[in-house]
Amino acid sequence: MAFPPEIEPKKRLTYGAAGIFVVLFVWWLITLPVFEESVTRNVPVGAIGPDQRPRFERRTETQSRALVNPPALDTPWNTLSDAWVLLTRSGPEPSLLEHILRSSIRILLGFLISALVAVPLGIAMALFPRLRATVNPVISFLRPLPSIAWVPLAMIWLGAGEAQKLAIIFIGSFSAALIYTIEATIKVEPDLVRAALNLGVKERQLLWKVLLPAALPNILSGLKVVMAIGWTCVISAEIVGTQSGLGALIWSSMENSRTSAVLVGMVCISGVVLILDALFVRIERRLLPWMFAERTK
Repeated sequence: MAFPPEIEPKKRLTYGAAGIFVVLFVWWLITLPVFEESVTRNVPVGAIGPDQRPRFERRTETQSRALVNPPALDTPWNTLSDAWVLLTRSGPEPSLLEHILRSSIRILLGFLISALVAVPLGIAMALFPRLRATVNPVISFLRPLPSIAWVPLAMIWLGAGEAQKLAIIFIGSFSAALIYTIEATIKVEPDLVRAALNLGVKERQLLWKVLLPAALPNILSGLKVVMAIGWTCVISAEIVGTQSGLGALIWSSMENSRTSAVLVGMVCISGVVLILDALFVRIERRLLPWMFAERTK
């Protein structure tokens, strides 16, 4: 018996659907107008005097309210309606699909560039302590900086075009990808290296035959996390200089107090991340068939 025990795919899907239902039910419940409160207002009822000054009368009305009211949080139905409006929008403003496509292209390009640079460099830093000692101070300086801190400099250096957005995604993703790669390579079991050398594997073949296959599962797991981190960088990159992208949608909706559109953007980000995770699993199955063969036994 495996530990922790595995759950059948159908049951896992059922539990996931139940969790989503609970969240939606709580959301509907806290936006349901079940409370009543009295509100006193000054209502204009006419004018008095030669200068026609308006005359007001105080009236008390009873109105229903929810535990959380718009604009703090809109109802599920209004959010769904706003999502449909964004999806079917036509004209100068981009539709929801255009927002999703633009942000997805940016994140994929920035992620691929950071991975292509960070993975080889991370492996080299893990294998050569002197290189690691030289580069580590720079990475230690860059790693704590949030991606939004680079927005002003990126705007000055690269303007407000696509290069600026890719640079922010690259900077925000690079440090994490590099650290994951270094840790995955360093933590390869020394016994594997010794066994390979004893079996006649030459040092030139050690990287491709032993170290990289052993470190690859943890490198890919780290890159999945890095891709999710990249989405926070996209939100930062799309603050200014663009009208398209989920980040631009979220920021503009926040300025207009449209919480329903903000929630739509957040849900779209989560949905795209889930799709990319599924694609990552397919890549892992291709690159690591022995791991998935062990899981199915």
